Amino acid sequence: MEERIIDDEYGRGIRLKKTKDGYVDVTDELAEGNENAEGEEVMDAEEITFQFPETDEGDYDERYAELTPEEAAELRKQQEAEIARQKAEYDRACREGEALLASGSFKSAELKFEKALKLDGDAVEAAVGYWRAKTSNFTQPDVLADEYVKADNPIEDLEYDLGFKAVDKIKQDYRSVFEKRLEELKTEEAPLAEKVESKQANRRVYLKERFKKATVMFIAAMVPFLTSLILTVVFGLKNFTTPDSRYVIPTIVLGCIAFVCFIVFLIFTNKFLNAARMRRANEKLSSTDDGDELLEIRRYKAWYEQLLIGRAIIEDDEEFDEETEDGEE
Repeated sequence: MEERIIDDEYGRGIRLKKTKDGYVDVTDELAEGNENAEGEEVMDAEEITFQFPETDEGDYDERYAELTPEEAAELRKQQEAEIARQKAEYDRACREGEALLASGSFKSAELKFEKALKLDGDAVEAAVGYWRAKTSNFTQPDVLADEYVKADNPIEDLEYDLGFKAVDKIKQDYRSVFEKRLEELKTEEAPLAEKVESKQANRRVYLKERFKKATVMFIAAMVPFLTSLILTVVFGLKNFTTPDSRYVIPTIVLGCIAFVCFIVFLIFTNKFLNAARMRRANEKLSSTDDGDELLEIRRYKAWYEQLLIGRAIIEDDEEFDEETEDGEE
């Protein structure tokens, strides 16, 4: 009988024994007793023991496939040492960043937290610290909003980039800052919206009359042009049905009239299209500088509202969970 024995530090034993009935019995060396699950007597011969290294990793790592237990343990120690080194470096970068934030050196703090993010991109402390530095400790919250409002990205992109925990912490710690900025935007929006909408309404009345007049002139120019054009074609075709030239002169005269009407029709068509274009443009806020400014304020306001509403939803969920737990108790 051949048996391979390995220290328990590296593995545990699985013992395979053939029974008298020809079956193979599997026995864990760490289990109590030597009988199989059915209490069946096992033979002493043809005993084989397999050793499986025990690892702390939950997932299978191909690097361990062809290594001996000693080599696997050494590799694991190297990995743990590297993880510990990165963790220490990350902690040091965060501490230095916090110190720089406290001293008001926001640009230097930003670089430190950026270094920490490279070491651990999912770390909450580094993500929050990075944006605290970029926004001068959130005295300039629009710096954060700029990254997403100008790119027309929703609040979900912020959560994807920073992580849900980091965004939640920012919302919780600086909620008052965001609420204050939202109120400022509402204050800026109200008088500007009144100004823009008042001018828009005044232009709407004028452009409506202009469009109505241009439409009447467009139709008035189109009718004689189409009439003269149709008559020119009709008399022109009659020239092929008679042996004399009685329809030649009427065709030429009508053709000249149609040409003149066509020039007039083009002029009034251009006026009609311009009136329609200006009427549509008046309904777009982005067509004026004040309107474009109002749109930008509303985009920022909507972004901050999404940010704060998201936090309110979380708080409501937490209150609901607490009430449920109290009810169960």
